[in-house]
Amino acid sequence: MTSTRTIQTVKDLKKSLASELAKDSSDDVDPCVLDMLKRLDELPVDFQILTETLVGAVVSKFKSNSNQEVASTAKTLVRKWKRQAKRDSSSANATATTTTSASTTPASKKKPSSTTASRTPTSTKKPTSAKMASAVAASIIADPVPASEWLHLPPHRKNMATKFYTIFRTSETSLLETGLNSDSLSPLVISRATEVEDAIHVHSRGNRTNYSAKIRSLIFNLKSNGNLREKIILGFTSVHILVNMSPADLATEEKNKERTKTIEKVQDSMQLDWNDHNEDKINKQCGIVGDLLKASLFTCGRCKSIKTTSTQKQTRSADEPMTVFVFCLNCGKRWKC
Repeated sequence: MTSTRTIQTVKDLKKSLASELAKDSSDDVDPCVLDMLKRLDELPVDFQILTETLVGAVVSKFKSNSNQEVASTAKTLVRKWKRQAKRDSSSANATATTTTSASTTPASKKKPSSTTASRTPTSTKKPTSAKMASAVAASIIADPVPASEWLHLPPHRKNMATKFYTIFRTSETSLLETGLNSDSLSPLVISRATEVEDAIHVHSRGNRTNYSAKIRSLIFNLKSNGNLREKIILGFTSVHILVNMSPADLATEEKNKERTKTIEKVQDSMQLDWNDHNEDKINKQCGIVGDLLKASLFTCGRCKSIKTTSTQKQTRSADEPMTVFVFCLNCGKRWKC
């Protein structure tokens, strides 16, 4: 019988490792992670603990850690748990087979009929045991997908619900830091994935093209927008609002800032008086600052000031040079040359 104290210890270590994943990788974090991995290695972790705590899903994320010792310890620990899961599942399956054969021993003394003999090879438990072992091993590496929740759905809808579930599970670490109970997180994520897929199905009104387009849009944006994922899981944003969001609402804050800057640049380029509005910016980029701003090519003949402005206009035929009109900012005299 698995000790309750051991299960609680594994859960505490899993939560601590999950919080370390959310931090920036640095040298002072790695010793803490290595110590927790070694403590997990010393604990008597069996099949029941692995399936109840799903600690393997968190530990496997450290296999790609920049610290070689941490990565090596995580890989060794995951391999150890996979072997343990296979042994436990095989022994449990063998016990069940022995019990079944013992209960049917009197009937087996009778001569089997041709129908029974033909069905005997298909009733062997070996393929089932192999499938169970592979399924358990997969649950060590990644979070299990509750396919049984969507068995009543058509294949394409079941696949989409599974995709949303997988995307929402990427926010597990940040949600655990908010104080959310890890035992209630998985059912909540399953419920939200089901609600999102169902809302999209209702929104598309049976049109497969619209359904696929909305699915692609939401999957793309939810993968990159962690803040939106958390709002949906926690219920701050309803799924009905989600399916009606515009691309700007679905995008991240950084993406919206980039779009705003691009729009402003396009609008500025369309202004006919852009030079007048951006004169200070142009002068600064050209190095025209200080006294150079007051300089001019023309000197006023009345007050001898160089504070003049000039413009050019084509007042004669096209093969003639343009006429220059000068205005003195000091005395207000105008002339042309």
